[in-house]
Amino acid sequence: MDIKINQSTIKISNRLIMVLKQALKRQAVKGEVSQITFNYRDSNYSSEAGGYHPVEIALQKEQTSDCWRLLYITDFAYYGHPYAELCKDLDFDFGNQTFNGAYAPPRSLNQRSVKEIFSIWEDNFLTYLEYGAFDEIEVSAW
Repeated sequence: MDIKINQSTIKISNRLIMVLKQALKRQAVKGEVSQITFNYRDSNYSSEAGGYHPVEIALQKEQTSDCWRLLYITDFAYYGHPYAELCKDLDFDFGNQTFNGAYAPPRSLNQRSVKEIFSIWEDNFLTYLEYGAFDEIEVSAW
């Protein structure tokens, strides 16, 4: 299965698109699919030991073309002590064109600061992938 992503307010890099295509290929996703979710996890990540934050990326097939649109990219982290919970740390919601950070008020994806945050996040995520930080990569399609 090949994916062409219809870019939105924040442009994702060709490197990230290639990573998603490779994950699809490894999982052998075939057939008619309207939504795809990618989950990247470091199985050693915990509130006590730290590690690499889990990441979830979702795409939805556009009904009128062969393109896909990015729904969201969410980076999770543990918050709270002594009973930490896994919460959204950074949430780029492309469907609603908003960004939410754990300690920041909601903002538009159009804001320059949000685009800078995304650029830093994307560079870090791709570097972590190159290091093999995520030992659990799951692709769900329906």
